[in-house]
Amino acid sequence: MTKVKIYNVNEQTIAVRILLLAFSSDPWKRYLMPDPSTYIKNSILWFENAVRQSTESKTLFGTDDKSGIATWFKPNYELEFEEIEETFKELPKEHEKDIFQYFKEFEKNKPKDAWYLEYLGVDPARTSLGLGSFLLKHSLAEIDNLRQAAYLESSNPRNMSLYKRHGFETLTKIQFGEGPPMHTMYREAR
Repeated sequence: MTKVKIYNVNEQTIAVRILLLAFSSDPWKRYLMPDPSTYIKNSILWFENAVRQSTESKTLFGTDDKSGIATWFKPNYELEFEEIEETFKELPKEHEKDIFQYFKEFEKNKPKDAWYLEYLGVDPARTSLGLGSFLLKHSLAEIDNLRQAAYLESSNPRNMSLYKRHGFETLTKIQFGEGPPMHTMYREAR
């Protein structure tokens, strides 16, 4: 069985590629980037931004067989988005207003005193093997050792049961226009 470790700067490209594959059919990502070329080009930038910051914080959990990745951020960490702002110009114009309402709600709902899981992804060739659950269980054990809470947003209905099995409870459902429902989820400190 694979093990979970903290990825380092030399493994950032691997992490980005895993996320690129894992989120290729994600309802939220594809709402933001419905064109495949735009998805690939801009998602690489989004994932690089998250992976870089998570690596710098030493909170990028990944499997040693390079099949799964989780980008976590410690409480009170302020994510930087300057590197991806240029991609906002390529968001679908007909949904732009709604998309920015989502962004505003995400920021409003995110608790500052909890760990934040921005991305959890498994290579689609390795799904249904329990790797997402294994990765989540391992990273939450680390957070539990610190007796801290965790938070995430999920747009994929298939992942809701995974998060619930690991102690997350739905706080709010966010939806604007034709966008997918996004669920904010919180897990109490243990």
